[in-house]
Amino acid sequence: MWRTAASRKGRHITNAARKLATEAAPPKQNVPPPNTHSASKSGGFKALKFIGLSLPVAAGGVLGYAWYDLDFRKQMEDNIPYVKELFGNILPKNEKIIPTAGKNHSESPVEKANVSNVQEDAAKNAASRITSRKTDDRSSEKSLTTALHEKEKSEKRSEKISPSDFQSREEDEKADNAALEVVIHKLTTNSLNVVSETVKAQTEVAACIRNQTKMLKQAMDDTSDILMKDSQWESVAVAYKERELAMARANELLAESKKNVEKLRDILQEGRNNRVTQNNPAIFPATKQLNEFLKELGAATLQVRQAEAEANVMQKYKDLVEKGKKQFQKEIESIIPSIKFGSGKKLTEDELSALIAHAHRRIEQLQKQIAEQLALERQRLTNALEAQRQENLKMANMALVEERQNMEREFEVEKAKLDVTYLEQVENEVRKQLARQAAAHSDHLRDVLSAQQQSLSVEFNQTVHVKLLEERERFQSEVAGWISRLKGIEAAVEARATSEKLARCAQDLWLACIALNSVIHASNENEEEVQLKPLKSNVDVILEAGQKHPFVETVASAIPEIALDRGVNTEDELRQRFYRVSRICRRLGLVDAENSSVYKYIISYLHSFVVLDNVVATVEGEEVDLTNLDNFGLLSHAHYWMEKGNLDIALRFMIQLTGESRRAASDWIEEARLLMETKQIADTLMAYASATGLANTY
Repeated sequence: MWRTAASRKGRHITNAARKLATEAAPPKQNVPPPNTHSASKSGGFKALKFIGLSLPVAAGGVLGYAWYDLDFRKQMEDNIPYVKELFGNILPKNEKIIPTAGKNHSESPVEKANVSNVQEDAAKNAASRITSRKTDDRSSEKSLTTALHEKEKSEKRSEKISPSDFQSREEDEKADNAALEVVIHKLTTNSLNVVSETVKAQTEVAACIRNQTKMLKQAMDDTSDILMKDSQWESVAVAYKERELAMARANELLAESKKNVEKLRDILQEGRNNRVTQNNPAIFPATKQLNEFLKELGAATLQVRQAEAEANVMQKYKDLVEKGKKQFQKEIESIIPSIKFGSGKKLTEDELSALIAHAHRRIEQLQKQIAEQLALERQRLTNALEAQRQENLKMANMALVEERQNMEREFEVEKAKLDVTYLEQVENEVRKQLARQAAAHSDHLRDVLSAQQQSLSVEFNQTVHVKLLEERERFQSEVAGWISRLKGIEAAVEARATSEKLARCAQDLWLACIALNSVIHASNENEEEVQLKPLKSNVDVILEAGQKHPFVETVASAIPEIALDRGVNTEDELRQRFYRVSRICRRLGLVDAENSSVYKYIISYLHSFVVLDNVVATVEGEEVDLTNLDNFGLLSHAHYWMEKGNLDIALRFMIQLTGESRRAASDWIEEARLLMETKQIADTLMAYASATGLANTY
């Protein structure tokens, strides 16, 4: 019967594999057709189809014959490496439970209890009394012979068993079976509720992931109204939070479900291995229910994984889009440094020409890339088809393995049912024989001996049971206490070591940042000539102290190359240099172009002596209309803020200069901008080092 069901399900899996192997990959749009001949393509496809179908059939045939013929299985395990482990995981074990109804020395004494008042503690105590007995069974004939032999032995021993012992044993067996039924019922009910909630939670997680992916795609693709983008991205953030909450709850429920299912599986296995409870009618429905739990949990987990795979693809797409936008912005800024996105400033003709030229070059590059992609598309299509075939074959093999496991579990259940039926028949026959023998005993001996034996056995069983429970509880409490103390000590030592290590790294990073700031802010007052010190060594020390932290590497990589190789001027040096540069720019304030006449240079020079400084923006943050300020006004404001020590605002006014004044101040502007960028990066690294040190200290 099992082989018939296995062959039928094997044919279903083979048909599914054939269907997956024969499905063609969806054609890509805008891709030219390959130049290969149809005959060669069909021949290769038939060869792949033959291989994809023959491998699962051959593997299934080898596994089936190995299960049927034990000598062939042993020969395969001896000659082929790793086959023994594979057969052990796939094929059922060659062991069969054999009842020994006549032996009572393996039983542990059980206290008489009322079934209606059995609680969880009593169920656990009854489950702990279960002992396992297994004997090797190579065939059904050997199993039948062994069972009959045990039956004869039990009949011989039953002649010496008194009716009181037999009655006491039956009561103990009923108590054990009742306790096992209570445990199985409670675990099955709890597992059913928890698994149902887990499947529902996993479904909600998959729905949340798909909803968040859909909203993310809509927010990225929708360009109809730019004002609605904020609300769309807020909706994406809310969906992501809901997804995280649902996933956390689903993970908790999944862990609890696995715990309950494992507990139910252990109880069922112990019940099957015990001679007293192996025929309990509650074991087989619970086994079927356990298989259903495993199937439902597997299907729910697979659904969540598929949704996560789709979400990962959309996240990669989002990252590529953001990367493309940033790359294009960097290219525009490298071509036109003066352009500021979002400032609303119009571009000049030169800037527009440069932008158009860059666009033409970019179009040519893209056309070349398209040509290369078209040339490589044929090979990529072949590789994609081959990858799809391999994936289909892999999925078919996974389905075959899963179906085989389900069939093995069903086979074990059916096998256990047959064993129970046979054991019930043998047990009924033994009970009849014992009843006939018990009726032949003398009435006088039965009354006297049964009364004495019953009182003594009850007293002895109660005393032994109480002592065993007390000793077991005391020992378990002591072991649990020592284990808890040991785990606490280990956790404290590991946490302390980790905290000290992080604090030490934070101190090294802070010292390296202090050294970098000292190089940036230190002035060369004792030296006649300004000598710049490269910052590469200091930055390397910071990277080494940061231990390849992403934040430290990202911020440090933003330092300009010229600052690393040459160094930067200090703020005092730029202030001294500013006075000379501002004097020259003031004299050239009226010169607009490079080819101006000498007369205009003279007028500008004389005008610089008679013009008066008029500073309007004297408070930081005050708005200034730059259209009303000429070069002299800009220089006056820059000089005013430089006197107050605010290099940032002074640099902003100097950048607004035009004409020959801007050209004369261009070197100073570049040096000041380089200093401000480097200083900002150094301050960022210092703040990160301080925050890391405080976090690890407290």
